[in-house]
Amino acid sequence: MKIAVAGKGGVGKTVVAGVLASFFAEKSFKVLAIDADPSPNLALTLGIPLDKANKIVPISENTGLIEQKTSTGMGGVYRLTFTVKDIVEDFSVKSPYHVNLLVMGTIRSAGAGCTCPANAVIRALLQHLLVERDEVVVIDMEAGVEHMGRGTAKHVDVLLTVTGPSLKSIETVRKIHSLAVEAGVPKIFLV
Repeated sequence: MKIAVAGKGGVGKTVVAGVLASFFAEKSFKVLAIDADPSPNLALTLGIPLDKANKIVPISENTGLIEQKTSTGMGGVYRLTFTVKDIVEDFSVKSPYHVNLLVMGTIRSAGAGCTCPANAVIRALLQHLLVERDEVVVIDMEAGVEHMGRGTAKHVDVLLTVTGPSLKSIETVRKIHSLAVEAGVPKIFLV
C-alpha cells in the first residue's frame, strides 16, 4: 500500500504520516516513510533523536550519490538511466518504531546551477518506491499543491488530504483533490 499525505502547511500532515507509518510497523508490516517536505520533520515524529535527525543528508543534497548515479564524465551531460534500488538500503534511517525513513529533500535552484541530475534521481527513486517496492510506503508531501503538478503522488493507492479549520486550508485541499482526481489517484480521503 502506498499512501501520500498532503495539505496546507501547519495542518498536521507530518503527525498523520508518522502515526500511520508507526501503526503499520506495529502491525508487522515492512514500512518505509518518505519525508518529501522541504522542511523535514518526520524523523522527529518517528522518534529519531534530534542529533541523529540533524545528521540525515537529504537525497537531493547528497552530491556524491547524485554524481555516482548520473555522471557521464562530460560536463553538462548526465545519464538518464541508472538504478535506485540500493538507495533505501544505503541511505534510510531506522526509527525506534521500526520504520525506515528516507528524507528526499528539495531542489534548491537559486544559484545552485543545473539541478537536472538531482531531479532525475529524485524522480526515478520515487517511481521505484511507489511502483516496484513491496511494502507500505507513507509519504509526507510538501505543503501546498506544487507536488501534484509534478506528478509526485501519481502512483499512490491512497491520498490523505489533511486540513485545518481555515478557509485557506480547505481551499488548498480542494485544489489537491481536484488535481488528484485528474491524475487518477484511486482513493482520496479528507482528514
